[in-house]
Amino acid sequence: MKADVCEIKVEHAECLPSWYERTKERIHTLFFGKRASAAGITDREREVVLCLENYARMTGPALLGLLDTCMIGLSQEEAALRLEKYGPNELSTAKLTPVWRLLFTALVHPFNLLLLLLGIVSIAASGDRVTFGFTLAMVILSSSLAFYQEFSSQRTFKAMRDLVEVKARVIRQVYGQPHEMEISLKDVVPGDIVPLKAGDVFPGDCFVLDSKNLYVSQSSLTGEFLPDLDKKSMTAVPTSFFDNASLCFMSTSVISGSGCALVLKTGQDTYINMISKSLQSEEMKGVNAFQKGIRKVAYLLLGFGAVMVPIVIVLNGLSTHNFVDAAYFGITVLVGLTPEMLPMILNTNLAYGAREMAKHKTIVRRLDAIQSIGSMDVLCSDKTGTLTSDNVSVHSYLDVHDCSTEEVFKYAFLNSYYATGLKNVLDAAIEAHGAYLLQTDFKNSPFRQVDELPFDFVRRRMSVILEEVSQANKYMLVCKGAVEETMAVCSHVLTFGTGDASNGAIQRGEERVLSSEERDRISALCLSLNEQGLRVLAVAKRSVAIETEYSVDRDETGLTLVGFITFLDPPKPDCRDAMDDFRKYHVAVKVLTGDNMAVAKQVCSQVGMDVTHVISGEELDRLTSDEFDAAAERCTVFAKLTPVQKCALVNALQRKGHGVGFLGDGINDALALAASDVGISVDTATPLAKDAADLVLLEKSLQVITKAIVRGRMTHANTLKYIKMAASSNFGNVFSMLVASAWLPFQPMLPNQILAQNFLYDVSQIAIPWDSVDKEFLERPHEMTAAGIAKFMVFLGPLSSVFDIYTFLILWFHFGYRDPDTQAAYFQTGWFLEGFMTQTIIVHMIRTQKIPFLQRWPSLPLGISTLAVIGVGIGITYSDLGPQLGFVKMPAVYFGFLFTAIAGYFVLTQAMKLLYMRLFKEWL
Repeated sequence: MKADVCEIKVEHAECLPSWYERTKERIHTLFFGKRASAAGITDREREVVLCLENYARMTGPALLGLLDTCMIGLSQEEAALRLEKYGPNELSTAKLTPVWRLLFTALVHPFNLLLLLLGIVSIAASGDRVTFGFTLAMVILSSSLAFYQEFSSQRTFKAMRDLVEVKARVIRQVYGQPHEMEISLKDVVPGDIVPLKAGDVFPGDCFVLDSKNLYVSQSSLTGEFLPDLDKKSMTAVPTSFFDNASLCFMSTSVISGSGCALVLKTGQDTYINMISKSLQSEEMKGVNAFQKGIRKVAYLLLGFGAVMVPIVIVLNGLSTHNFVDAAYFGITVLVGLTPEMLPMILNTNLAYGAREMAKHKTIVRRLDAIQSIGSMDVLCSDKTGTLTSDNVSVHSYLDVHDCSTEEVFKYAFLNSYYATGLKNVLDAAIEAHGAYLLQTDFKNSPFRQVDELPFDFVRRRMSVILEEVSQANKYMLVCKGAVEETMAVCSHVLTFGTGDASNGAIQRGEERVLSSEERDRISALCLSLNEQGLRVLAVAKRSVAIETEYSVDRDETGLTLVGFITFLDPPKPDCRDAMDDFRKYHVAVKVLTGDNMAVAKQVCSQVGMDVTHVISGEELDRLTSDEFDAAAERCTVFAKLTPVQKCALVNALQRKGHGVGFLGDGINDALALAASDVGISVDTATPLAKDAADLVLLEKSLQVITKAIVRGRMTHANTLKYIKMAASSNFGNVFSMLVASAWLPFQPMLPNQILAQNFLYDVSQIAIPWDSVDKEFLERPHEMTAAGIAKFMVFLGPLSSVFDIYTFLILWFHFGYRDPDTQAAYFQTGWFLEGFMTQTIIVHMIRTQKIPFLQRWPSLPLGISTLAVIGVGIGITYSDLGPQLGFVKMPAVYFGFLFTAIAGYFVLTQAMKLLYMRLFKEWL
């Protein structure tokens, strides 16, 4: 094998960031993780592209010499040596996550680590086995739930993979003679000669040595809705790397025609593997917005604990003169500040969301993707097969005056229906659209095929010769093909509306000479149709004499132009309704496609998208970094994109602060799927796209996504309910602890009483995942931010302290519970009852922005759990367990004061809720 021609050095134009910026970035990445990025992938793509373009500039004989091969193929011995040198022709496909890694990932959730830290501190500092056991149990339960859900999803996903071994046909030398043989795809090597026929898949990146009418589909890489591409007939300067006339890429396929190709690159060196390998690179291993938010909340709670707990220890030690007990008390307060049930509530919430989404035919591969789709405010979508049906259909049939005329379609149908040669997707679309004609106008078979002038890529048209059964010995030629080539053989034009329709099958119309002015006008009309994203074919006819044989040169001349048939990959029927739903839920939709701009604009306008601001991949390449980000924000349609450009656009939107989802099913979508906050694909997608996705839809419908958005927002809302409620309530408790520690000559509550209070409160919140959510909340995306939770804590947390202090005053002054030896238990029991009841009931104030019970009722499970826990909590103080926890039986009159405290807390919280929403324009 001779040396490779690809010696490429990629220059980095941008300056390295400063020392300060690099240090800041490293610290941020250490604590909060990094986003998946296409930054390093661009260079890798450039290397692969430049290498293949260097090959494309060479001639076939030169390449055969460079790769040390010939047209009769490699010998088996040489192929074996190359297989050993280059390795198997296999892609770097993503491997399923091992069970141990799934378990490890479930365990090292930030809140699990926080709880384990608190448990270890509690048992190490004070020997508190109860706290340690409780926190450990919460970690085990939540981790088990997360592990089970992700393991089940992965098992379901694994069953969807295609495990059939793929074969390839190559020409190899056997005793010096060429033999065509079928071998395993993984055994193909650079230098192999590949024969091509319809249905073949290219086994590597190839150079086309010879072809005849070779028609290639590259839709999996480019996303173009009309994938048929005649490689060797292309003469125009390519506008995209994929338009190169000599190159064909691994995974693309032959639609029709024949030829042979030279394998240039296999396996790890192919363009598609550049995408596959990039998916597994360090750049693409990032955290999404939800994961980053969870980390920030964990650090926020640790920060509050680090500030508040030392103050509590000092104040309590000074008032009780016992700093050892104060330290134990401070550790208990730290545990109380942390929402111990958060991992359990979060994973229960996500698991419930995953089960609900499964009912809507959605496989959740990664649990936190449920939260991410709920907070998504921009959905980037591929076009082909996503917005469209991926099935070309007839769009219109027009006469030369741009008027819809069914007679034009009837001629086109005759041409396709009676053709016996190779048919393409356009013929199939015509026959499908015109099936009704076989039951109406053409029911009695008014025509019989006599002969056919088949399609070729020089003429770019085909003709059938038909005999009209009702008029014996009267023959008609019907031609259909590319506009320019068909008009070139036309001398007349047909105008409908004045002819004789006595036949009943086809209206005759009036023929006129096709003047040069008329020809220019018709050409302009077709150009306008092309600019609307439509594929246009011309239809023509003429009467022919009875002959034994028909020829192109003699019979395909002097035709009469009948009109035009236009085609489009139509939008899905539910697409416009889905777009209305996206607007309703305030999710902006941007289309990122490899197809051309005209087609993309046409489809997007049909489904109701604004196409005022659009841009192509070629134009994006000329922009600076800031201009690129601005274009990503401003434009709604991006056409002729490469896979790396799609990924870069997702990164740009994330830099602008958006929660970005990506919907796609092709190889060219895989990088963007991996880089987005939530990647969405379908079960019929390419394996590479499914590997990169977080959600896999079993039904290819945009409305399934809107259902997933609603479920995601419900899950997100219920998670936020618990976090904001627990954090603000616990913050209020610690604030009350500060007041009590500075005032009382005894501990306001014993450590075990604090744990019992937290346990009862946490149990009451287990039903939150089943709670209903305000429809107002579901209409907009919401983020989980540490700043928002801190704001909520500081604003609402002290409210509970107001009524804690009210309770202190009642217990101290009205009931006179002041003696540390004989009356401290009454004080502690009284505050325990007020504290856990207000904590338990406050969920009903926070769960809705409306007035609870009057304007919004909770779900039945949440209502029952609240009543049950209140009953159990009061019952404990009167049970045999009460004395063991230091409780006493409170006098009946105390419950009257308790009721006023709870009622006052309700009223004040509702008032502060209205003020909070006025100030910050949000609630949860």
